[in-house]
Amino acid sequence: MKKITQSPHLVFWVLIPVLLLIGYIDSNETIAINIYDTYFVVTMLNLGPLLSIVCGIIGLGYWIIFFLKKKLINWLTILHAIVTIIGFLIILLIPLLSPELNQNDPSLNLEYYFDTQVITTLSVLVVISIQLLYPINIIAALVKKTN
Repeated sequence: MKKITQSPHLVFWVLIPVLLLIGYIDSNETIAINIYDTYFVVTMLNLGPLLSIVCGIIGLGYWIIFFLKKKLINWLTILHAIVTIIGFLIILLIPLLSPELNQNDPSLNLEYYFDTQVITTLSVLVVISIQLLYPINIIAALVKKTN
């Protein structure tokens, strides 16, 4: 936890090659995100670099705060980092761990397939909503006077 609060930018920058590697390992897999009546279907080959870019931007923001010698709010930093990292890994690993949906298989388990879609969609929504803590933390660190 101390590493996350002292240099969160390093944690996010170390996550970049991990996300790229996972994205290239299951490059043929797709992820379906259901929001209302719309399905967003994204391949892992595109999602890995996209999440890596997001991690790079988050790391850059934290590095700027570190470079300016400002102090972040510890609990916001820990909550943001842990939920973001776990959410990114869940989003990338669910298609790798879920079985293929084969239409010719008589033992087709659609309930399991829909459960993985629900988990993926909830993970995406949690990760997107937790990103609101990031600008709050950055702005609070910039506004707060250092002793």
